Amino acid sequence: MCMGNSVKGAAARRQTTAGSASCLGGALNSATVLREAFNTFRCAGILIAALIAGATISSAADNPAGGWLAVEFPRDSPVLLVSSALGPSTPHIRGASLAMDIHASLLLRNTGAKPISGITVDAQGIMPSGRGSVTIPSLHLEPGDVFPVRLDLQLLRPFNAVRTEADPAMVRVSLDCALFNDFSAYGPDKLGSRRTLMVYELEARRDRRYLAALIGSGRFTQIREELNFGLQDLTPEQLGLELLHRPRTNPERERAFAVGAVSFPSAPVQPLGGNAQVFENEVRAPRVELRNTSQKPVRAIDVGWIIRDDRGRDFVAGSVPAAVELAPVQQTAHTIESGTLRFSRPTGQPMVIGGLMTFVNDVEFSDGKLWIPSRADIDKATSDPLLRRSLADSPEQQRLADIYRRKGMSGLAEELKRLD
Repeated sequence: MCMGNSVKGAAARRQTTAGSASCLGGALNSATVLREAFNTFRCAGILIAALIAGATISSAADNPAGGWLAVEFPRDSPVLLVSSALGPSTPHIRGASLAMDIHASLLLRNTGAKPISGITVDAQGIMPSGRGSVTIPSLHLEPGDVFPVRLDLQLLRPFNAVRTEADPAMVRVSLDCALFNDFSAYGPDKLGSRRTLMVYELEARRDRRYLAALIGSGRFTQIREELNFGLQDLTPEQLGLELLHRPRTNPERERAFAVGAVSFPSAPVQPLGGNAQVFENEVRAPRVELRNTSQKPVRAIDVGWIIRDDRGRDFVAGSVPAAVELAPVQQTAHTIESGTLRFSRPTGQPMVIGGLMTFVNDVEFSDGKLWIPSRADIDKATSDPLLRRSLADSPEQQRLADIYRRKGMSGLAEELKRLD
């Protein structure tokens, strides 16, 4: 699965703590958007087979292994490098450029004074289009804690690109945003990561409250169901989502699709439906009508997508941000994605589209505050248990499910109490 700039895919939402980035020279990357297996992205770069082990790196000159990889965190960054390593990479010819699959790992430390909830790391190749990022939510890092970040990138390098002694780095890694547990943040936020991380943190707190309430009322069977134990047939399939800005078009073979709407009762912005052109697993220029039913002006939303396959099964495939301004009380607007959405199954096979639905994943008001659906909203949105499970899924729930798997109910209760 891939996600562009800030496209969040359902599969991307399954990758976490040991982050893994995804980006492309021409397509984009997912939320991201991540858990203890919540990081698998792709981006573009250079042939490297080297091992780097070093102290904190703030410039390419400090980097061993000839400076192929430069980790550039400011001196006052709350996250600094402990060590890094580069694994093998594979070259591919792409037009006049060389596309390289790069595998690297970073070991970072929280050197600040506040707990960190999540981070986004930006990876830049030698070309502007060769850029990727990895977003890692649900970290819960106390000052001094060390954590790993994995980068699986595919970056573009021109054939005539030459390394120099003065500037040998072919891949530069920097911190785009670190979100603290008090919702303050550090970093340039060039990728809009702060909002994405805040949404993940709000979802995490929602899910912890929900599970704590279940434990408090003794509903242990329901906890097992929520965490997918004993219900393998209800485990959501993870789809891939790419946002393509220059896709191949087949207008003569495209079909017009109506876009249905899934509504959350308390959502301040309601989807009213829309339309799109569909060819196989690609959705071109989807158009969605939205209505602001709240008393506050809205400046941005995330539009989520639900795909119905050729057997009538519905899957949450991810969400795409839309900068759309909506005045209070009943104003409507249309959001039109200029690119093409491409959907695929976990195996990489194209997802044949039999139907399309949309929902509002989150809303940002003009004052910067955010709305996300409550668990009650999700329960009321659909009677389909598999779709409801997909809508409720979050990196934090997957992290807590892993704790429950390893430590049982007492371990889960202890973790929820620790973070309360």
